[in-house]
This record gives sequence, structure tokens and C-alpha cells, in this order.
Amino acid sequence: MKSILELIEHKNQVYAQLPFFEYMKDEMIDPRQRLAFAPVIVPLALEFSELCKQVLRDEPTTNYIQQMVNVHTHEEHFHWQWLLEDMDKMGIDYPMRFSDVVRFIWSEDTKVSRSMFPLFERYTRGADPIIKLVAIEVSEVTANVFFRSTMSAALQLQEITQTEFRYFGMRHNHIENTHTLHTPASLQVMKEIQVSEEIRQQALELIDVAFEYFTELINEFLVYIKTHSYQEPFSKVYQPERLLTAV
Repeated sequence: MKSILELIEHKNQVYAQLPFFEYMKDEMIDPRQRLAFAPVIVPLALEFSELCKQVLRDEPTTNYIQQMVNVHTHEEHFHWQWLLEDMDKMGIDYPMRFSDVVRFIWSEDTKVSRSMFPLFERYTRGADPIIKLVAIEVSEVTANVFFRSTMSAALQLQEITQTEFRYFGMRHNHIENTHTLHTPASLQVMKEIQVSEEIRQQALELIDVAFEYFTELINEFLVYIKTHSYQEPFSKVYQPERLLTAV
């Protein structure tokens, strides 16, 4: 498993160089605009919760690798609640017609975000626990890069609003870096896992597909930031009531 983890780390270093992460470093840009992609990540956050509960988790189990996976799914599945909380604090959680919500969730803007579950399910449902572990590890390392990039904007917003942003801020970043899977003992166990050639080939394919997915996802976020104002993040899929009354 050591060589698989090394490959994941190498691909993650390339992933960390994407233009989105450079954009997020620019503190001259309004922090609300840097986080204007927040609505787009909602389908992904909810789907990852379902992936943890419905696909990755397998209880009870006597397999120690599956047990590692199970523990992680319990640590992860509730984070989407912090996202909705942060959106409320950003001032973009306001009443919308149900039909407009549906239009947004199934719009071109969320095409990549909402495709996470079927993609990862294809590789992990009923799979060897090692494959599930690989899927989690790719998700974790890319998430670490992502949440490090959002922390600056979140901290700026905390100064403005005098309230904590748990999803995009330090809380989530800390949680991501202290998961049970990332303790020294767990990392050593992972490195020592013996992987058959068949499982290794499956893992390599999954790694390629997963990094391609997360790259497309981050690019989707950047496009949304550059084409939508944080003041009216949903304006392209519905007409706010204040605009309708003016017609």
C-alpha cells in the first residue's frame, strides 16, 4: 500500500497547483466573492454523506481495514450541516421556490458536483475494503488542500461578522487533519497493508478517475466564482422576488 499512498501524494501535489487555489490566496478579493461557489458544493457535500452511510460503511465487520473505513465514515457524514450554517452566515440562505432550487441543483453549474456519488459508487460498492480505503484517502488529501485554501477567506469573514465559519474555516481544516485515519499509528498500518496485483490495478484506475473528478470539480468552482456575484449567487437560474416585483 505504501507505493499507492505515494502515488496519491504525488497527484495531490499537482492538484494543489490548480488556478482555483491561486485565486483563493488573493486577499484583495472580497472574501464573500472567494466563497461565492458555496452553493455549488452542496450536492457534493450531501452525496459524500450518503456515500459514507450507504456504500463505504459495512457493519458489523471482522475485517480490520473495513473497520478503519467504518470509523472514518462516522467521522465524516455530518459535515454538510456546517456548510449550510456557513451559507446562512454569508447571507445567501434565503427563501426560494422549490422549482428554482431544483433548477439550480440540476443546472450546468453543478454538473460535476452532483456526479460524485454515482462515480465513486461505481468503484466502491461491494468492493474490497482496500479500494474503499483508497477512495477515502484521495478524498481526504484533496479535501485538505481545499480547506486550507478556504481558511483565509473564512477568517476574514469571521472578523467582519464576529461569528465562526465552521465549514470553510479552521474547525473543518482541523478536523480533516485529525481524522483517525491520519494518526501516525493508522498511517503506518495503511503503509503495511499487502495489496494483490489485481487490487492494485483497481486502485490505480480509481486514483486516476478520482483525481480527474476532483480537478473538474475545482474548475467548476472557479467558473462559478467568475460568473456569479456573491450578492446574487442564484440569479442565473431564478428571478428573486425583488426583481419580479419591478417587472
